[in-house]
Amino acid sequence: PIDINGWVGRQVELPQSAINLLRPNAILARQYLNKEKRALATLMIVQCKDTRDMAGHYPPVCYPSNGWLKKNDDLDQRVIIDDQTIKVYEFHRVAGRVERDITIYSLFALPTGELTTSMTEVRQLSANHELRKYGAAQIQVLIDGDTDPKDHLWILEDMFEIARPVIEAVLDASPQQAQNRGGES
Repeated sequence: PIDINGWVGRQVELPQSAINLLRPNAILARQYLNKEKRALATLMIVQCKDTRDMAGHYPPVCYPSNGWLKKNDDLDQRVIIDDQTIKVYEFHRVAGRVERDITIYSLFALPTGELTTSMTEVRQLSANHELRKYGAAQIQVLIDGDTDPKDHLWILEDMFEIARPVIEAVLDASPQQAQNRGGES
């Protein structure tokens, strides 16, 4: 849903460079505003037909290639939402006189029915000729640096609740189901 549980959503465009790199099968990119709690977050879900297309849009690659500097480069930050580990990336960018910080929460949904934060697992799936054609999805939640870090957890929980039907659809679309439909993914 575009509006849900106090959040008002609006579609946002992904940069054309990201679309060209990902060659997505499906994209959901929305910015959500919760006026009552004064919170803003962007939810992005991208499903690629081929898992190999995910490699270029992995946060440590994608954001630095667009001028963002990774903060806390030596830290491996993660949070847990509903027993699921989610990778955390913090970035900083200076554009003229404007400085901006963002936090990205990232997770992959694989056609094996698994959720992972590991690009290594995505690459391993890419090496499997039978499975890579079923693609993978990446879920990202972007929270601006002006948001109090104490609010990130409940925002993230709400964003993943909004994304839950899409995540479950990707996880339920097993290779066996695709074969039963004549090889469609």
